Amino acid sequence: MTAEKQTGKDAQCDSKAPSETAERSTDSSDFGPLLKLLRLHPALDGLELDEQCWHLLDRFCGILRAYNEKVNLVANTTPEVLVNRHILDGLTVVSNIYKSKMTTGKLIDIGSGGGLPAMVIAIACPNLAVTMVDSVGKKVKFLSDASQELGLVNNRALTARAEELAREKGERASYDLVTARAVGTLTLTIELCLPFLKRNGLYMAQKTGSRLEQELKDAKAMMRELECRVEQTKVFTDMPGVEDSVILLIRKIDDTPHYYPRPWAKIKASK
Repeated sequence: MTAEKQTGKDAQCDSKAPSETAERSTDSSDFGPLLKLLRLHPALDGLELDEQCWHLLDRFCGILRAYNEKVNLVANTTPEVLVNRHILDGLTVVSNIYKSKMTTGKLIDIGSGGGLPAMVIAIACPNLAVTMVDSVGKKVKFLSDASQELGLVNNRALTARAEELAREKGERASYDLVTARAVGTLTLTIELCLPFLKRNGLYMAQKTGSRLEQELKDAKAMMRELECRVEQTKVFTDMPGVEDSVILLIRKIDDTPHYYPRPWAKIKASK
C-alpha cells in the first residue's frame, strides 16, 4: 500500500450539453463565484474541466438546493457548504478517476442520496456510465429529475438495496468502479461494494483521516475474505475543506465468494 499526497494531474472533462427540453429553471447564481475559486483548489491541481462542465455543476447546485426544500437530501445547502465541501469532495474522486485512466466503462455509486458524488462524477466524466443506487424512492426520483433537467445521458437511478441488487444478473461483477460516500464503515462498504466489481476493479472509498487507522484494522478480515487490497491512499493534508478526507483505492483481486453480500439482517447482527 502506498500513500500519496493528492495532486490530481492530467484530468480533463468534456460534458454534454443540457437537454433543450428542460424547462425548469433554478437560480444558481450564488454558486458561480465559489465554483470559480474552486478551480484553483490545491486538491484539484491539474484537473481541467471545460466551461460546460462547470456550468452543469453550477446548475446542479441550484437544482439540489431547490429540491432539498421538499425532500431532505443534504443537511446544509448554503453555497459555501455545497461547493466547498460536497462538490469539492466529489471532484477529488473525479480527479482520481482520471488519474487512474478509468474514464470509460461503468461505475456504480451506493447510497447516492443527493447525488454526491454520483452526479458530480456523471457531469465530469461523460464517457463513464454511472449507476446511482438508493433505497429511498424520493431520493431516486430527485436523481432522475436532476439528470433529466441537466440533459445527462450517461447515468441512471435505481431504487434498490445494495445487498439485494448485487445478486442480480447483469449487476454482480459488472462494474469497473464503485463509490459509496457516507454509507457506513469500511467493513460494511467493502461487503456491499466489492460484489459489484469486475476482477481488477476499483472501489474508491472516501473516508475520514482521523478514523482511518481503526477502520483499516477493523476491515482487515473482510478484505482478506473478499480478496481485495488497498493499492493507494490519497491524502489532502492542509487543504481547506478536505483536510481530514482520504480516498482509498481498493483493488479487487479475485471473485467475491457467492455468499457475499449477506442478507441485511446478518450484516446488521455482525456489527
